[in-house]
Amino acid sequence: MTPYNLSPKTFLAMRQLLLRGLLSLTVAATAIDSAAQSNQSLATQAAQLCQAQSLDEAIVMSQAALKDPKESLMAYTWYVYGFVCKEIYKTRESNLRSSTMRKEAISAFLEAENKQATSEISTVAPLRYLITTLHNDALMCANDFQIINEMEPDSLFEQYRVLAERTALHTKEQIKDSEIQFLKTKGQRYFELWNNDPAFDYCVDMAIKSYSTALEKAPIDCISVYNIGVAYYDQAVFQAQMEGLNLTEMTRVDIARSYFSKAIELCPEDAMIQAAFKLTNTPAHTEQLTQKKLSLKRNR
Repeated sequence: MTPYNLSPKTFLAMRQLLLRGLLSLTVAATAIDSAAQSNQSLATQAAQLCQAQSLDEAIVMSQAALKDPKESLMAYTWYVYGFVCKEIYKTRESNLRSSTMRKEAISAFLEAENKQATSEISTVAPLRYLITTLHNDALMCANDFQIINEMEPDSLFEQYRVLAERTALHTKEQIKDSEIQFLKTKGQRYFELWNNDPAFDYCVDMAIKSYSTALEKAPIDCISVYNIGVAYYDQAVFQAQMEGLNLTEMTRVDIARSYFSKAIELCPEDAMIQAAFKLTNTPAHTEQLTQKKLSLKRNR
C-alpha cells in the first residue's frame, strides 16, 4: 500500500492544529482523506469507523493498519489505534480497573510519540485523561480493597506514577501529594479491615506501615501522626479487653502517647487530637484510661 502524501501546506496546518489540541481524530482523518483523495489508509478508515462509533470494526481496521509494513511505521497509525482503544475503554471498560484497552491505549500513544520525527501529533489530551483514570482507580481501590487483592491498589498507583513521570503531565510535587493521599487512604482501609477482625494483627500493622510511609514523605502531617497513635492505642485496648490487662502498663499506650504529643504540637487546635492527648497525657486520667477505641481522622 502506498502511504498517503500531504502537501507541505496541508501538513503544516494540520500539525499546528494538532499541537494546539484543536484537531480531533476525525477531522485529522478527513484532512488526510482530502489530501490523499483516491487512496485511504487503513488508519484513516479506522478513524472514520471510530467516529461513527463502530468500535468493533474500528479496532479490527486499526490492528490491520499496525500489521501493514508501511503504515506501522507512521505515528498517526499508532495514534489512531490508541484513540480507538481509548474509546472502547471509555464506553465499555471504564469500570474495569484492569482494563486491557486502557493499557493498549497508553502503549499506543507512547509509541506514536516515539515514532514521530516532529510534533505533528499531540497525545496530551488522551494521555491526560488516561492518567486521571489510573489515579482515580488507584485511590478507589485503596479505599475498598480486601486482603485477597491488597496489592491491586499499589499496582494501579505504580502505573499512574510511571505514566505521569514519563509524560511529565503531572509535576513531581503533584505525584508526591497523590502518593501521600494514596498511602493514607490505604492505611485507613487496613484499619477498617482490622476493626472487622481485631484478632488479625496483620491489618493494623499494615495500617501503621502505610501511615508511617506517608509520614516519611510529609513529616508535618498531623493526620498521619495522630492516626498512627490511634492504631497503637486501639490495638492496646483490644489486647487489654481480651487479656484483662491494665492499659496504663501497656507499651503500645506509651507509643500512642508519644504520637499524640507530636500531633498536638503540629495541630494544637484540633479537637480530636486534643482529646487523645488529654486522655493519654493528663495524670488525672492515666490511672483510668478508657477502654473505648479512638477514631481515625479522615483525609482532608
